[in-house]
Amino acid sequence: MLEGLQNRLQSLPAKPGVYQMKNFQGEIIYIGKAKRLSKRVRSYFDGKEKAGHRAASLMLPHIADIEWIITENEAEALILEANLITKHRPYYNVRQKDDKHFPYLMLTTQEKFPRLKITRHTQDDNNLYFGPFINSRYMRLLLDLVPRVFRLRECNLTFPIKKKIRPCLNFHIGRCCAPCDKMVSEERYMKSVHGARRLLEGKSNELLEEMENEMQNASAEMRFEDAGKLRDQIHAVHSAFAKQEADKANETDLNLDVIAICRAKEIATVVIIEYRNGILYDRRHFYLENPLQQEAPEILSEFLPRWYLGIEKENLPNEIVMEFSLGKELDAFEAFLQQLKGRKISVKIPMVGAKKGFLRIANANAEMLLVESETNRIKYDEMNRSIFELQKELNLKSPPFCIECFDISHLAGTEPVASMVRFLNGHPSKSDYRKYIIKIAMGGDDYSSMREVLTRRLTRLQKENGNFPDLLVIDGGKGQVEVAYGVLREFHLTSIPVIGLAKRLEEIVFPGERQSILLKRSNSALQLLQRIRDEAHRFAVKFQRKRRKKA
Repeated sequence: MLEGLQNRLQSLPAKPGVYQMKNFQGEIIYIGKAKRLSKRVRSYFDGKEKAGHRAASLMLPHIADIEWIITENEAEALILEANLITKHRPYYNVRQKDDKHFPYLMLTTQEKFPRLKITRHTQDDNNLYFGPFINSRYMRLLLDLVPRVFRLRECNLTFPIKKKIRPCLNFHIGRCCAPCDKMVSEERYMKSVHGARRLLEGKSNELLEEMENEMQNASAEMRFEDAGKLRDQIHAVHSAFAKQEADKANETDLNLDVIAICRAKEIATVVIIEYRNGILYDRRHFYLENPLQQEAPEILSEFLPRWYLGIEKENLPNEIVMEFSLGKELDAFEAFLQQLKGRKISVKIPMVGAKKGFLRIANANAEMLLVESETNRIKYDEMNRSIFELQKELNLKSPPFCIECFDISHLAGTEPVASMVRFLNGHPSKSDYRKYIIKIAMGGDDYSSMREVLTRRLTRLQKENGNFPDLLVIDGGKGQVEVAYGVLREFHLTSIPVIGLAKRLEEIVFPGERQSILLKRSNSALQLLQRIRDEAHRFAVKFQRKRRKKA
């Protein structure tokens, strides 16, 4: 360790604050917060990975200096950390990736007569953006509802215009108030824009109440035409949101954020489903870069403060539910939220009930987005979901998107061969299949044959800098699995999980002391393993028969 860095560590205060780690070029590479700066920062340099992440092995060679800022308390440190990460975007912090796939709705408030349109880019241009929308059906509903209720224009005309233009069909069917023909004043039009904005912000209950009051007043003043228009508008809003019964919450005054996260190595996806006034208002999603491969609670404790820091006070939820506990960070996070909203926002982990159901929906969305990110947005089907079921059943740290399975085949010890099949995202990748002629091991010695094949495979991957699998599956029992794990240990690759699938009982076998498990035949994780095992067996037997025929 550099002498100057050692002196900096000695002078760390035992107070809350934010620390910034810099490289030899003076660039900030990591920003973190601490309840006690001295204890937290020194933990990076004590040779242990107490913090639960890979900082000790990844960051230390690049750290040349440390700076810190003392704060009054941990909640204040959380706010400062969020602001500094947003400003500097350090390499080793969790970073939101740019995403141009899901659409937004843009209310063009910078135009003289604003309109609502779809865009896939957000800019700092003072227009209003709503989204992104994962549920395109809900977005299309709003895109159809707003002109129908508020009669906003849908054309691309640039205002002001020099002379009046004959109104288009939208005016005649009641979807536009024809500002092009100067049939509505700018003041009256902007009142409609304000109503559209409130609807898009999820304040439909307040909007409907005001519209009903206006209708009653218009009726009392014998302005029956205006009252009839307002009645039709109220009916249109009610009927549109009636189509969302599946998305409605049980409580009519529910203001809730449901947060789910799914991670795979250096990539994570976060989904935030927002319920406002008892209806599903929006689904927001984020792709995150996770270079330190932190666990889900650590990612959320770093990302969520930056997200909520940019939300207006009146749009903050009353409650947040998520699947993971933030542990020691929870108190600081709740204090941070209380400072933003002015009153307490509870953070809970639901076990049963409607909120548990909301969480399942959010998790399904997060899994879908991660699959899309990992596989260039291929179709999300049952086979994709079985990957996450397999991760859960095997207690893996990340989803096994890449699985390799090995099988040995011979006939009474003659013409011994082996096969390797690779499945990507639950689907066979036949261009990656490999077949091996056993060259060293004696015919019939399955253990030695497995050792030889795995050694050749791993040597080739290391030499070619190839992609190692997320899971190794062996067609066999405890003995073959122990042999495979021994080879992984020789290559210092014990981070790759290995299992065996024994044919007789379809028993899943693990190396070491861990007990084997039996899954139900209907379990999608077991069905995926069986499909992979059977494919490896088919490929090996076919090659072995070809060798015998040739002999």
